Amino acid sequence: MKDNDQFFQTILNYTSDVLMICDRNRHVVYITPNVYEISGYGPLEWHNRDTFFVLHPDDKERMLERHQNLLASKQNNSSEYRTIKKNGKVMYCECKTTPLPNTENYLQVVSVRDITDRKLMEMDLEYHKNRHETLQNSLKNFSNELTSVMKLADLENRMLKEVQVILPNSDPMILTAIPDDATVLHDGKMITISNKVFIKMGDRRNYPYILSLNASSIQEQMEVIWLETLVHYSMLVFENLNMIENLMEQLETTAQRIETPQWLLRMLFNLEEQQRLTLSSDLHDTVLQDQIDLYRRLDSLLQQNGIEKEAKSKLIHIEQGLLDIIHEIRMTCNTLRPPLLRELGLERSLVNLFEHIQLTSTYKIIFTSDGLTGLSLSEEETIGIYRIVQELLNFAEEVSRASEVIFDFQYKNECLKMVYHDNGAGIAEMGDSDLSTMRLKTLRQRARSLGGDVEITSQPGVSLQVVLTLPFNAITHPHKKGVHTQEYFGS
Repeated sequence: MKDNDQFFQTILNYTSDVLMICDRNRHVVYITPNVYEISGYGPLEWHNRDTFFVLHPDDKERMLERHQNLLASKQNNSSEYRTIKKNGKVMYCECKTTPLPNTENYLQVVSVRDITDRKLMEMDLEYHKNRHETLQNSLKNFSNELTSVMKLADLENRMLKEVQVILPNSDPMILTAIPDDATVLHDGKMITISNKVFIKMGDRRNYPYILSLNASSIQEQMEVIWLETLVHYSMLVFENLNMIENLMEQLETTAQRIETPQWLLRMLFNLEEQQRLTLSSDLHDTVLQDQIDLYRRLDSLLQQNGIEKEAKSKLIHIEQGLLDIIHEIRMTCNTLRPPLLRELGLERSLVNLFEHIQLTSTYKIIFTSDGLTGLSLSEEETIGIYRIVQELLNFAEEVSRASEVIFDFQYKNECLKMVYHDNGAGIAEMGDSDLSTMRLKTLRQRARSLGGDVEITSQPGVSLQVVLTLPFNAITHPHKKGVHTQEYFGS
């Protein structure tokens, strides 16, 4: 028996949990010795004293109520609370209490476990979860509100306000000069100098545009990511506002110049192509489909018996007229937006164009090319060159009235050269007609919009010679070379 008592005493001495027996007034009847080391309070400080003296003030009222409920219910109870050690540190505890109602002075057996590490981890996880949600909602709201920002001042105020709210004591501001001790600032990249964070968002009117804030306000990696994302959103709007501002300035300058700048020509022709595409799609999806549906219904009607010969003849005539209309609409759609232009490439698209034109034209087309096969062009470049060729074909038919036209394409040394000849009326014979002037002006503008140049000359016996030169960078190059020659005879 003595050995058992010693065994149990050893367990009590070395257990990590605190075990105690208290009376109804919460005075200690028995307590394991480890409580002195854990709490910092000695035996005399625990003697004949309410055990709740170590409770955190914010938890005392709740624990008093719990103790009264435990005495009344006579049921086991468990709870979590905070205690304050003698050195002032807070310890989180998990307490399990078993009441002994039939004992003298209503004893309770209490087991107390230190769960500080677990609680701190839970609190840390909860904090990071809530912080993550706050940062996510901030970015979501900020990006949505940026859609209504139309001025740089509005962007600046909204961005600084968001940074100040999410990162208190950050003291954000916008600088227009690179700090003396900052050697290099790259757009969108964050650097820290002397407890200051600097992020360059771009340049405006030849001055840098830099967001600055206190580095000490950034405590977590997720806040770094949030700040970088916020700046990325802001940079997109900053760039667009800068572009609009520069565009307005250039438009004001352009209004006072005779020659239209390349960027404006490019924008206008791109808008024109977008309108052509929209019109082509509308014609195809509405008018053309209606005509095809009408044709099918008429054809079905003609298949029926009992139609008088005269009425049937009229219906056949109407049917033929519908076929002609359907063909014309399809040709109009193809002219507005040539099918598979990007997929076929420039050379094959020109061959298709010449074959189609030759069905109705009265002039012969001679087409030669060298190095054009497999030439990689952007869609804008392909459609631009294609439109120049169309313009020259229209010029040959409507203005010079040629009987033969020649297109020769050469690609060498990253430069595409097109030489056009026809044998129609010379420029001198055309005079200053509005049509000829408009056609030649459009040719020059098309070439300039692509960054190229056009030289137009006319000699006796040769109505017109047009030399188009388009330089390309190393990214745009022919995949393979090939010589192509073909003649198309007029009807």
